[in-house]
Amino acid sequence: MNRNPYVILGVPFGASRDVATLAFTVRAKKLRRDPDGATALTELTWALNQITDVVKDPGVAIDIYRIPADPAALEPDAPGIFAPRPERLARRTGDSSDAKARLAAIAAREGVVSMYKRVSGLSPLPDR
Repeated sequence: MNRNPYVILGVPFGASRDVATLAFTVRAKKLRRDPDGATALTELTWALNQITDVVKDPGVAIDIYRIPADPAALEPDAPGIFAPRPERLARRTGDSSDAKARLAAIAAREGVVSMYKRVSGLSPLPDR
């Protein structure tokens, strides 16, 4: 099984020992109340050990897979087999203009009522 200690701890690739230790501490605290947290804690401990003791120079570590910082790096540049163009489907329902107008009117009323309640609670009544 190929594991990435940086992904397990949720830190950027090549993060320092201090950053990894802080991430370990935060994640380990969340596991205290979890009855099944022992397995996850073992994974976190392994990941921290890898970052602090095993990986001396992340720049030359070839046994750790890397995730690009820019998710767009994995997207194709042009449409093709891996990025097909959107296909417009034929409408299967009737016209919904009336329902859309009713929903807009209801939303407008609810917005006015909500604003009224908020403002009325902040405005003092005048003396009589």
